[in-house]
Amino acid sequence: MLFLYNIMGLKLIIANRILNSKLSSFVREKKVFNLDSAMSAGVLWEIDQKESFDLMKKELSNAGIKASGLCYFPFWRTVIPEEIIGFSRRQTNWWTEIPKIALAEDFLHQKFDLLIDLTGQKYLPIIYMTALSEATFKIGYAGTSQNYFDLNINFQAPPDTNQLTDQILYYLKRINKTTIE
Repeated sequence: MLFLYNIMGLKLIIANRILNSKLSSFVREKKVFNLDSAMSAGVLWEIDQKESFDLMKKELSNAGIKASGLCYFPFWRTVIPEEIIGFSRRQTNWWTEIPKIALAEDFLHQKFDLLIDLTGQKYLPIIYMTALSEATFKIGYAGTSQNYFDLNINFQAPPDTNQLTDQILYYLKRINKTTIE
């Protein structure tokens, strides 16, 4: 068991070094957006969060925001349903868990006004995607771990996805408003 723990620790060290190396030359424009000012959004989610993703996509659409989602399947043996745009753990590098498919790379380079992370930063591929996304304004929950958000939603205990979705929408409706509703 100790051997497995050492391997996992080594994988994390290697992945963090690669990420930090890429971040050292990474530059992006930062600007605060809300549901009134944003035109596009990228949403990161996991397969068991489909209900929350659908709600988020509906709310963004109602606000006139074009939303694109990228789903992560944290399992090695997974068949991704045709109607879902996403990638599985099998499509990441075994040592670093960095996504190695064009779909993820394309998502990283889209210049979204908003990047919304519904996952709670539980998996390295999502942390990687969040950190290197060219989105102008990033929002999500990372708990006590290092995060790459411009707006971090805080909770006393880790939230379920519905709570996180509600809070993200709450703040996106109110941030940078000149009057209080």
